[in-house]
Formats: sequence, structure tokens, C-alpha cells
Amino acid sequence: MSGDWDGLLPIDKPAGPTSHDVVARVRVSTGSRRVGHTGTLDPSATGLLLLVLGRATRLARFVPQAPKTYQGVLALGVTTTTDDLAGDVVHRHEGPLPCAEAVLSAAALRLGRQLQVPPAFSARQVGGTRMYRLARRGVVVDAPATEIVVERLGLAPTDAPDLWTYEMVVSAGTYVRAIVRDLGLVLGCGAAVASLRRTAIGPLRVDDALCLPAERASLRDAVRSRLIPIDAMPLDLPSIALASPLDATRFVAGGVVTIDAAHLRDSTLTAVRDGLGRLLGVGRKGEGTLAPRMVLPRGA
Repeated sequence: MSGDWDGLLPIDKPAGPTSHDVVARVRVSTGSRRVGHTGTLDPSATGLLLLVLGRATRLARFVPQAPKTYQGVLALGVTTTTDDLAGDVVHRHEGPLPCAEAVLSAAALRLGRQLQVPPAFSARQVGGTRMYRLARRGVVVDAPATEIVVERLGLAPTDAPDLWTYEMVVSAGTYVRAIVRDLGLVLGCGAAVASLRRTAIGPLRVDDALCLPAERASLRDAVRSRLIPIDAMPLDLPSIALASPLDATRFVAGGVVTIDAAHLRDSTLTAVRDGLGRLLGVGRKGEGTLAPRMVLPRGA
């Protein structure tokens, strides 16, 4: 495959298509065989979706995954099968809804490190099967809770008494629908996500992302203009530069090189670059050495 399509592509996903649909559109428009994503959005959700193309698919797990910022609207007084308004209604609250003070107090209690049970309709796997597949078959499972961090949860009332806007900053692996669901449980009235938009992942912002044009040729040109080259991709790794061309060549060929990087602990994974800043791959630091764990030779 040509290196023309190596890199990271921030997409502003519209409501409707799945994340896999977006990947398929980019694959067809560019002719690239290797296109993937670093994390999905629900079909009804909009916002930042990160795609990796070409050699960058091998770096997907090193692309920043947190913190993630979301904003949207939640509905009080309703409980659904999917924890958003796309699902079937399980219960509607009768009687008055909680006052604004109660809602804000309950939101404040959702901050910090905590355990979260994923929604029944989610991509989390239980016994090797996606939970949404089990839910569609009517299979009820006890999914294990995972640790998450809610850094921010800001709520504001709207003109409709049951609708509140939200903005939250959370760790990777956090389900917004589950946060809203649990808020509704604390309030005793139920709650579900009415709309959701992801506006940031780590240093990447949806304002800089590509809005998908309808025509294939237009999409191809748009991808080329917005693709972040593999050498400029943000990575959740420290970086080491091999100033010696001989060391750079040896590393790409799979050889161990000698380094002086006392500031890094042994066994640390690090992005390895040459003297011009070009990404050579990922290495693991040893005692005065750097061993390749993934190499990205040019033209591969």
C-alpha cells in the first residue's frame, strides 16, 4: 500500500452511520486496505471519531484515549433498555421530578474514581460475546464493573423541566449512558441520554476534524487534506531520538541499539525517531539498550 494514506484521521461523525460504516466509506474512497478506528461511537451519537490508515493501524493502541469530553442532553423521568432514548421505554416516572438543587447535588456525587457497570447494550465482552448481542437475544448477564474516573460533570437546566444539558470529562472506557443511568437511579426517577456528542479525545478536538462529504471524490480529497501524518501523530508514549543514522538503520532492521536514557525506567515502551524526527517504530528500553517491539520501515 502506498504511504500516501499513512496517518491519523479525525472525523466528525454524523448521527446515523455506525463507526464501521465510516471506516468503510474512507476505505472505499481512498482505496486503502488498512483502515481502522481507535474507539467507536453509537450510531445516534455524533462527534470525534479517530481513524487510523495504513501503517498507522499498528499504532492504534498508542493513540491517546483520554481524557474524553462529551456534551449533550439527558432526559429525567424515563428508563430505557439501552439507557438512551433510542431504546424501548421500561419505566416512566409519575409525579414531580427532582428539583434543580437535588439534581446538581446528585451530579456532584458522581465525580471521581468509581466502579461502573456497562449498559446492557454495549460493546463490552462477557464470555467472549459482545453484550449487545446477548441483550438482543434476551440473555441477561451480570457484567463485571470496571474502574472509571469522572473528572467533570456539569449540568444545566433547559426550558423543559425533564431535559438537562450536560458536559462531562471522563477516562477511557467510560459509558456516558451508564453515568446518566446511575444518576437517574440516585434521583429515584430514572434518566436516559437524549443526545451525545464527543468533542475531544486527549489533545484532539472535534473542531479540527473532518466533516464527511457525500461524494467519494470529495471525501478522498478531504481525507488527504486532514490526514495527520504518521510522524506527527500524538502518541501516549515517551519519545527517544536516535541521532546516529547507523543506529536508526539497525533499529528498523530489528536490531538492538545502545542508548543513554537514564530518565526512563527499564521496560518502558517508547516512540523511537530518527535524527529528523521521523517515527521508526516502538521500542522497549532495557539497561542501556533499546530493543524493537514494532518497526515502521518506509514504503512498507
